[in-house]
Amino acid sequence: MSKFFSLVAGVALTLMVAQAADACTSIRIKTEDGLVFYARTFEGGVDFQNGLAVVPQGTVYHGTLPDNTSKGLTWTTKYGMVGMTAFKMPLFSDGLNEKGLVVANLMFPGYAEYEPFDPKKANITLSHFEVATWLLSNFATVAEVRQAIGKVRVCEGPTVVAGFVLPLHFVVHDAQGDCLVIEYSQGKLHTFDNPLGVATNSPTFDWMTTYLNNFINLSPDNVPQKQLNGLTLKQFGQGSGMVGLPGDFTPPSRLVRMVALTQAALPVKGPEAGLNLAMTIINNVDVPKGAAREKTEKGIICDHDQWTVAVDLTGKRYYFHTYDNKNWRYVDLAKALQTAKGMQTIPLEVPADYPDVTATAK
Repeated sequence: MSKFFSLVAGVALTLMVAQAADACTSIRIKTEDGLVFYARTFEGGVDFQNGLAVVPQGTVYHGTLPDNTSKGLTWTTKYGMVGMTAFKMPLFSDGLNEKGLVVANLMFPGYAEYEPFDPKKANITLSHFEVATWLLSNFATVAEVRQAIGKVRVCEGPTVVAGFVLPLHFVVHDAQGDCLVIEYSQGKLHTFDNPLGVATNSPTFDWMTTYLNNFINLSPDNVPQKQLNGLTLKQFGQGSGMVGLPGDFTPPSRLVRMVALTQAALPVKGPEAGLNLAMTIINNVDVPKGAAREKTEKGIICDHDQWTVAVDLTGKRYYFHTYDNKNWRYVDLAKALQTAKGMQTIPLEVPADYPDVTATAK
């Protein structure tokens, strides 16, 4: 069954994201017994009409070209996948495929500049907002992605409003724990191995890793007391080794915070503990409505966590919650693909359910 990208929806997505969605964070957790978990947040100040979809093998996609035509790269999905969509499009902004590959779109404002369009290479060209879907459709490991990403042309997708574009870079994880950051800047492809498994937004990833040098003093160990000219100085309580850990919501600060917490967390073993650790750490970058806001001609826009996901790359389970419903739910990808004959959608916005356990008191 064929699924084609809707250009009208793509234009709407480009416009809306450009206006208000600059904060996204992703992390990776490895357990002592070799399991891999991934988690990320998606922030925005407008309604993205987010959805959750399952796409099986055999689905056909056509790359969208900058000249508003759909005659770019054509491909058929090799692997089934589940993930987040926007504006009812069959394209993923975040997802997991049946081989345990995860791909995330993260915002990259001010730095994203894609490859120039070459009509002679239209048959290997796709728009930047189709990259995640293409990667999830076709590849099982990060190693495969490294080999393939330079063989296609990724151009800026069409938009009806001059100056508005969907600024994205991409993070890829696999079930072996490998991680790759893919960026297009100054019209060229750049890839970065990501041994820490953490990524946020702008500036470029190599700048971010350099910025980490400012925080080599951070430690999970408390600072010992010190004598200073007869005066005893000592910590007020737990956590003194992390004094200076950034707490704001800027991309560099979120990256430092996530690196510090993923590295400081005690090693865990097993799927339940790995999942719990990923969920616990990613909650440290939750953005409540009003904490990050911008004044525009149309009023105040407040970025907030529209959804958060946590993924078991080994067990192929895709967990999620929304801003209005913090209860974690999940899709078992293997089970979902058993019955999927075409693209299927799963309700994302459902009322929160808080069980009353009063009667269980003993």
